[in-house]
Amino acid sequence: ANPAKELIVNIDGGHIATTRPDKRSMEAITSVIYRPEALKVDRSGNNYISNKNCAAAIDSDGEHIIPATIIAALKQGLSEETHITVICDGAKNCWKVAKSLKPMAKNTTLILDWFHIGMRIQNISLPPLQKDKLLRIKWHLWRGNVKNALVRLKQLIEQVDKNKGLLEKLFKYISNNKDKIVDYRKRKIDGLAFTSSLAESTVESLINRRCKGHQHMRWSQDGLNPILQLRAVIGSNKEWNTKWRTAVLNAT
Repeated sequence: ANPAKELIVNIDGGHIATTRPDKRSMEAITSVIYRPEALKVDRSGNNYISNKNCAAAIDSDGEHIIPATIIAALKQGLSEETHITVICDGAKNCWKVAKSLKPMAKNTTLILDWFHIGMRIQNISLPPLQKDKLLRIKWHLWRGNVKNALVRLKQLIEQVDKNKGLLEKLFKYISNNKDKIVDYRKRKIDGLAFTSSLAESTVESLINRRCKGHQHMRWSQDGLNPILQLRAVIGSNKEWNTKWRTAVLNAT
């Protein structure tokens, strides 16, 4: 592809039930890469990504997902002059994939996904007064005030009995990713990416809809990796229709 001035990379993971006797599940990682100008609005006012490339594989120390993500980024125009904005859910293996792109780009911005921050806070049930304090902590995080957010969160943990464990997990989550929390409010005003919410539908298609939709479905790594790679091609605009659709359907 023509060299891209900027690329947005969304990296996320999901657990899938496995046939292995020593494990209940294995983790699949997905990457969705697109240019900022690929963000469009349809007639109903909904945002969508008009042109993207996807990668998906079982996480086995990056053996498959890292090269697949690099290839998808190259197809979108990754070059030595490209600035990459990587938005992740905060998992260490996802950040590992993100950092693998650094040597190939001009510079890289790593951002903890606001979608996942918001979901973690939303799923903590507290009495009204304490819930209000938690929402104020969210307000600080929205503006990138990590230090104030952690101080107030620690105080809240000391005050509650219900769901203390979830608050402690939230504290650890924010602490572990504090260097990747930005001023989300400013990025929204400036029209810059700060969340993977648009890519979540792609993740749903790549992993959940095919591999997790049936409660009793179990997968081996050798069986699942080709399925994930095929669905990544289907999720990549132009890749499926221009290169693979006829070949795959004729083969069946």
